[in-house]
Amino acid sequence: MSSRSSTGAPANASLKVAAPTSSLLFWLWSPMLLVLSIDPLIRLFAGKLPFEAAFNSWGGWLVLPLVGIALTLAYRRRELCLDPQQLTIAATLYTWHIPLSSMWIERARIVNFAENPDFKPGMKSSGFQFPGFRAGRFHMKDGGKGFCLITDDSRVLVIPLRDGNSVLISPEQPRALLDELRRLAGNGARA
Repeated sequence: MSSRSSTGAPANASLKVAAPTSSLLFWLWSPMLLVLSIDPLIRLFAGKLPFEAAFNSWGGWLVLPLVGIALTLAYRRRELCLDPQQLTIAATLYTWHIPLSSMWIERARIVNFAENPDFKPGMKSSGFQFPGFRAGRFHMKDGGKGFCLITDDSRVLVIPLRDGNSVLISPEQPRALLDELRRLAGNGARA
């Protein structure tokens, strides 16, 4: 038995996420480097050695880069996987499995936040947020909650859920994913 569907797409499809802008890591690393440089610069201008033997002098130079590396690795974790029963979103430290039966596929749409700002997520509940990148749980302007993996504000697939929440994702090809979700939902309704 073949693992391909009638449209030629694999039954368990790993989908590409739209590539975020390359400057996103700048928003992570530049504040850390600024914080790390303040104390040594102050000490240097005061005529002292920039570092002492004490941990409080050099500890930040050890701890903050490790935190930065961990956050960078988490930021790089962005995956979408679709199978006939569910959509799996892996984003930073979060993984969410959304059954197709819980989605209102007929209400799903592709939006550009510049043209449709009402769909833009509001305050973050838990997750990561840099300019141009959102991953995790966010409050939505309509009062619901949304699970987001947004790397490109100009092409976001918004999928309402039957419980009043939403899923907002930035696949590389949002129209193809929406068409596949509709096809799978149609197959499920006939089964």
